[in-house]
Amino acid sequence: MQRTLTISLSSATVQALSAGNLALYGFTAVSYGPVLKADAGYGGGYPLVWFRVPHCLQNTVVTLSDPAVAFISVTPVSENAIVAMSASAPAAVGQTVQVAATGLLTTETGGQPGTISLINQGSTPWTCGLGAEAGSGLAPICAFPLHGNSMDMIGPTAKVLVMFTLDKIPVGSVVSTAYAEGLLIDFQTETGRAVSFDIDQGWSWGNRTWATVVAPQTDLGALLITR
Repeated sequence: MQRTLTISLSSATVQALSAGNLALYGFTAVSYGPVLKADAGYGGGYPLVWFRVPHCLQNTVVTLSDPAVAFISVTPVSENAIVAMSASAPAAVGQTVQVAATGLLTTETGGQPGTISLINQGSTPWTCGLGAEAGSGLAPICAFPLHGNSMDMIGPTAKVLVMFTLDKIPVGSVVSTAYAEGLLIDFQTETGRAVSFDIDQGWSWGNRTWATVVAPQTDLGALLITR
């Protein structure tokens, strides 16, 4: 499914974003489980920068798609890491992706409802996650440790977080803390949402129930990775 996010900006805000070297960043929420791991209540995983728009116009439109691939990476999951998809395979909700000891990914029908499962058939640990298209390309949206002979289960959601912050964070970066005020938008009931942003006043969306302001320094792992 494709979704469209439209962000309206005043000319003064466009100029201020450019002068401050600020870019629009996007993240998406996922569910993790049912296997429980030790870290921070969200499987030792992190949200990743899904998309980045360095030059916003007065009407900036971002097209968002559901996750389309599962991936593994040789990049360990850690703060500030940039996770690249070392190998990937098409995957949809309810399917299982087998990860061979060689790192080859094979998609199978049959899995747990609401999630994409990744099963490590070998003893080599990997980083794993899902990838989805936003704007102009496919990018990883989350990253979790996939230990040897274990399974991770990751479920996409319809929630997207956007924020404006300094234009120096690459797509695929591990980010655990909100660097600025953001807006968490729920696309559950609509495929299109329209919001506005003012450099001083912040986000506006008519105070409807489908969006929530996210304060700077919010723990993004706890917000965007749920059970």
